[in-house]
Amino acid sequence: MHPRARVAGYVTATVLVAVGALWATGGLGPADTPVPTPPGREVDQHLFRTRLVGAHVATVKKFGQSTRMLVINAWVTNPTRETLGTYGVDDDVFAHGMFLHWRTQDGPRPKQVDAQAIAGDTLFRSLQPRLPTYVAVQYELAAGTRVPDRVTVALADYEHTESGVLDPRGYWEWKPRRYETRYETDPLTHRSGRVTHIIPVLVADVRLPVRS
Repeated sequence: MHPRARVAGYVTATVLVAVGALWATGGLGPADTPVPTPPGREVDQHLFRTRLVGAHVATVKKFGQSTRMLVINAWVTNPTRETLGTYGVDDDVFAHGMFLHWRTQDGPRPKQVDAQAIAGDTLFRSLQPRLPTYVAVQYELAAGTRVPDRVTVALADYEHTESGVLDPRGYWEWKPRRYETRYETDPLTHRSGRVTHIIPVLVADVRLPVRS
C-alpha cells in the first residue's frame, strides 16, 4: 500500500511540498482495518463513489514482452463538478485511494502501474462529473508471484480543504486517521529531513474473487 505524504520540512530549512511513500512493503496496523464490505456495494469516499466488482489476471504485451497483471475492476462515479483522473501524478486521482492487501508468502508485492477508464474500445484516464465509469486498475506481477483466489482492497476516505486566495476552489486530500513522521531523503533533490505522512481513514475493505 502506498499512501501519499505531505512534506512538513527538511533540515535544510527549505520547505517543500511533495508526494512520498509509506508502507513500501505494504500492510496496515490493526487500528487501520475498516469494516469489511461486500463486492458490488457502493462505497462513499466523498471524492469518489466506488463499487469494486471483481478482479482477474491478464497477460499484456509491452515492448515485445508479456507481462502478467492483476486487474481490479470498479465502477466509479465522480460526484464533484470538476473532471478527475484515474491515474497519474496528482493526489486526487482515483488509484491513489486504493490499497491492495498482500501476503508475503504469495511473493513480491504487485506494483500498481495504471488505472484506465474503459468505454467500448476507448481507453482514457478521466472521470467526468456524475458519470458512472468503468475503471480497470492494473498491478504488475513479478515472476513467481502467486495470485490467491481472493484479494482484499481497501479504499481511503477524502475531505475537502479550503485553500485560500491562491486557489479559491480548495483541494481534496485524504481524511487523516493519524500522522507519522519519518526521516527520509527526497529522491529528486537528495535532501534529507523529517517527512510527515498522512495515514488515511479507510472506509471499506472489499474482498474480491479473482478470475484466472
